[in-house]
Amino acid sequence: LLESAWKLYENENVIKLVDGSLDHEEYMPEEVKRIIEIALLCTQSVVASRPTMSEVVVLLLSRNSPEIMPTRPTFIDSISRVRGETSTSSSSSASKATVSISHLSAR
Repeated sequence: LLESAWKLYENENVIKLVDGSLDHEEYMPEEVKRIIEIALLCTQSVVASRPTMSEVVVLLLSRNSPEIMPTRPTFIDSISRVRGETSTSSSSSASKATVSISHLSAR
């Protein structure tokens, strides 16, 4: 989802992130862009670059776009590379995880 959101943001097409069941008259495209920018700020690779929750609240209550623009998290590029490598690979591997659950009861 995050990778798709970034692609849409970079292509200036964030309006496609809006729920299709909403009427186009129920929101403003500028507002959608501003909220997506705030959300993307919360996904920055460097934790110190992310806004605190109180800063997010201030940003959401403000009518202005954030002063700092989000940057694409580096882990998205890693995910894309891994997907590209695995999609071209002809062999696959899998593992099966097992879990034991114990229930203790008093006498």
